[in-house]
Amino acid sequence: MKYHSLFALFAAAWIRRACRATACWGGMAGLQPAHAADPGIIDTHVHLWAISRPAGVEWIKKDDPVLYRDYLPADFEAVAKAHGVAGVVLVQAGQSLPDNQWNLDLTAHNRKLFRGLVGNLSQAIGSERFGPLFASLCKDPRYLGYRLSGRYQENLDEAFYRDLQLTADAGKSVDFLMGKYSLMDVDAIARRVPKLKIILDHFGNIRLDGKPLDPGWVADFRAVARHPNVYCKVSALYGRVEKQPAPRDPGFYRPILDLAFDSFGEDRLIFGSDWPVSQTSGDYASVLALTRAYFEAKGPAVCEKLFRRNAAAFYAVPAAD
Repeated sequence: MKYHSLFALFAAAWIRRACRATACWGGMAGLQPAHAADPGIIDTHVHLWAISRPAGVEWIKKDDPVLYRDYLPADFEAVAKAHGVAGVVLVQAGQSLPDNQWNLDLTAHNRKLFRGLVGNLSQAIGSERFGPLFASLCKDPRYLGYRLSGRYQENLDEAFYRDLQLTADAGKSVDFLMGKYSLMDVDAIARRVPKLKIILDHFGNIRLDGKPLDPGWVADFRAVARHPNVYCKVSALYGRVEKQPAPRDPGFYRPILDLAFDSFGEDRLIFGSDWPVSQTSGDYASVLALTRAYFEAKGPAVCEKLFRRNAAAFYAVPAAD
């Protein structure tokens, strides 16, 4: 009887541990092996690039041993298979206008995985080039929107807002990498074009140094979050850290995660790995583990929204072919 009791206690402890490991996917039938990832993830921030492209990828240094190489579909297809990624929203890595179509063509062979593209129209928005190029790209239903990562206008003029309204009318979205755009700019845009779907990449590009978040920045972040058409991407946690390689301790990231969850709530946060940039600090499994360490405590329903449902709703991700 004594040994049976010990076995029962051991078994109960093992089951509790296994259930915690799968907490983010309460709808799964049965327990998964320890090496298998939860199925159904939609990763909304994956980059592919070829160094040989005419515009290259200007922000990657030639002496970078991890990033200065080609990252092509087969590279991420292997990662997706290993970690249960069911769908990807690709994000263009640079600002080259021809690379919008190149990214679509590059992934057309595997629409089941590469569900959509966030291109980059930083160099075209507010100019006469925008309308024809945008219309051409939107012929492919996988063109979900574009990112603004560079600013080529001193002021956000009427032509700029014209193109944002065209984007909203088409049901497409805009990712903001910030940089030369500020949270106050996004606040003004969200107010003026309330039907435009906007998402802040990488928590508004905040930099983390282990010190308390700047109160002024926090106030601007909360102001943007008050607009129901603005979402926040839980992405590039490693990349937010000033000193690399970034720490693996979930507690280091709690201030920004608490702020994002409190400001945007469970319905306007979306997961993105920032692969392969994340490879400079850790592999894909560690990115998932770091994100789940925070969100699994919120419960299976919140995790389902973060890793799948919110992405499908915000980006209008096409169904797998």
